[in-house]
Amino acid sequence: MYKVIIIGCGNIGFRHFEGLLKTDLPLIIYIIDPNAEALDKVKKYFEKSNSKEKICYLFETIQNIPVGIDLCIIATSSKFRLAVAESILKMTTVKYLILEKVLFQKVSDYHEMSFLLKKYDVKGCWVNCPLRTIPIFKELKEKIKTNDLIYHVEYNNFNIGCNSIHQLDVFSYLTNCLDVKIETSKLESLIESKRKGYLEVLGTLTGYTNKGDKLIISSGKQSSPDYFMKLIFNEEIWTIFPLVGKFIIENIHNNEIIEKAFNYPKQSDITSLLVTDLLLLGKCSLSDYETSKKLHLILIKNLNTFFSRVLGHEVTECPIT
Repeated sequence: MYKVIIIGCGNIGFRHFEGLLKTDLPLIIYIIDPNAEALDKVKKYFEKSNSKEKICYLFETIQNIPVGIDLCIIATSSKFRLAVAESILKMTTVKYLILEKVLFQKVSDYHEMSFLLKKYDVKGCWVNCPLRTIPIFKELKEKIKTNDLIYHVEYNNFNIGCNSIHQLDVFSYLTNCLDVKIETSKLESLIESKRKGYLEVLGTLTGYTNKGDKLIISSGKQSSPDYFMKLIFNEEIWTIFPLVGKFIIENIHNNEIIEKAFNYPKQSDITSLLVTDLLLLGKCSLSDYETSKKLHLILIKNLNTFFSRVLGHEVTECPIT
């Protein structure tokens, strides 16, 4: 049986757990979370699931984990993620890692993680920015090819701080470009995040590639109440509405409009597919750590500049998760 650990079983960690239960693989699952309520929720869900070829152990600390882990998913908040990763790698051998985003708060943490992956001979590490794994974006990548892209994301409840890395990742995927310049001059204000101790950002974040592609992420009181992603390229406009599972294609040349339904997968469904590929094939379609590291650093360095300007002091630990 494959041994899989999830460290941190809040909202996203629980979705990963659901995904593990959906796989057809024989798994021994270890859930680590200091919160007894989170562990109790996992226990009750597992008991009701009647999952085949699955064993689940629950612990409040990592002290009882076995030697030799096939996959470790770290779904803690960004502030503690590096320390957790280092602790687990010191304690046991880990073949594959999946890290949640936003990865870390400090620039130095990104370089330290690169060092740890080499030091402890981790065979592969990926970051959970899964838009690039969804079929509609794979289809769009084939259609866009070398055409210039304008990619506009808008939602009045978007959370630019914690969610922009998802859009930056898929923008990089669609344009085949890791060198994205970020502009923060149209960001407007800070608000308290729903996660205690973190901040969120309102306004508009923009990004550019050297070949003319443009990324626009908007979230504020005047933003659309309907979450949409609009992609303009060649002579087409694709508007995707993820929350309702539909997209609209408009032909700029002849004004033809086509509306289609599509399946926007849940995180648990994505996790199930990713874990199956990783454990059976040793690869998956997420961004590898070094690729995501480059995009994260572009984002957090620019956000730190914005935070420093608004808060009136130098910010070196980006307060997003």
